[in-house]
Amino acid sequence: MQLEANNRKFKSNIYKSYIFHFILGIHTVRGIFIPYFTIWGQLTFFEIMLLQSYFTFMVFLLEIPSGAIADYIGRKPALSLSALSVAFAAILYSIFPSFLLFIFAETFWALGLALMSGTEEAFLYNTLRKLGKEDELPKILARNRTMNLIALTLSAPIGSIIAVFISYQFSMTCLAFVYMGAFIASLTFKEPKYKNHNKSERYLSIIKDGFRELKRNKILRILCFDRLFINVLIFFLFWTYQPYLQEINVHILFFGLINSMMNIIDAIFINLIPKFSKRIKSKIKLLILFNLITGFSYIFLGLTTNIFLGIVVILIIVAFGYPRYLLFINGINSQVESENRATVLSTINMFGSLIQAIIYPFIGIIVMWNIFAFFIIIGILIIILTIFTRVKNDYL
Repeated sequence: MQLEANNRKFKSNIYKSYIFHFILGIHTVRGIFIPYFTIWGQLTFFEIMLLQSYFTFMVFLLEIPSGAIADYIGRKPALSLSALSVAFAAILYSIFPSFLLFIFAETFWALGLALMSGTEEAFLYNTLRKLGKEDELPKILARNRTMNLIALTLSAPIGSIIAVFISYQFSMTCLAFVYMGAFIASLTFKEPKYKNHNKSERYLSIIKDGFRELKRNKILRILCFDRLFINVLIFFLFWTYQPYLQEINVHILFFGLINSMMNIIDAIFINLIPKFSKRIKSKIKLLILFNLITGFSYIFLGLTTNIFLGIVVILIIVAFGYPRYLLFINGINSQVESENRATVLSTINMFGSLIQAIIYPFIGIIVMWNIFAFFIIIGILIIILTIFTRVKNDYL
């Protein structure tokens, strides 16, 4: 009876994690973040990119100490502290427009994200291990992502409505309340006992082992960097589609709706592409096709001011650009031993974060000069990288 009661107690963590991730996805600023920064925050786009560069560096730097904190105080307290940290960051962002105050807020936001990174997965794994269902972790993580995406889709238009009819400031204040809700939800988790490993040493070894594996394996190196560089270029759409919408005079009330459309398209194609790619023998041709569609779409985006066409092209980039990383999964996995897989992927993610942090300020300068030229440059770079790709079909 005691064992059954314990199992029920730990099993509730799974359902609570769905609720937790749904709450985290209620993002009332995501659909209008550029107008929030530029109109209420009184920042230039260059200053926004400086903030994001700082944020990315801070996440990278805090990854190691926050991992040690999570192991020391426990995964449940770390998740609670993560939600509380982001809530505090949103409060700081809501006080008054100030670049220095925003830097302070981004520090707490980075801490919250770093505390969440890896902790949630470790917490769920320990829970499933207690239940003898460790193999269900991918399914649970996928459901969490789905709940998060549903909330993002539903909340984006609400954020636009709040910004237009109340204020930009209140849209950020609402986000603070949301993360306080996530904090309260996290307090209901029941933490299983686990062995305390030194996570700091593990993260430091990730960098060393990841570098060693990439240096040793030429095919893995080609796959990882082809995936990384083009994905980084594609990701810049996240920060530039809203300035583009402002430039072509889309009313801010529709920003959230467009963001929801992007989420829906992303979810559809993330599920369609793996099924479709199984039926295609030449994966390299499919990859090149996706790259070219994305590259030429960027160029076309830089040439049109038509609202309807612009929105359609943004959705095409999301559909074929965002999920392209899925075409690399089997190839990368086949090149790495299972025990080193997380190490290599973590190293690549670290590379990606550092590259983004370095490039962000330059993106800010180009976009402030001419956002249409920026899209054309990104499209040309994607096409050039595709032409000179060293990836072969056998690698995929």
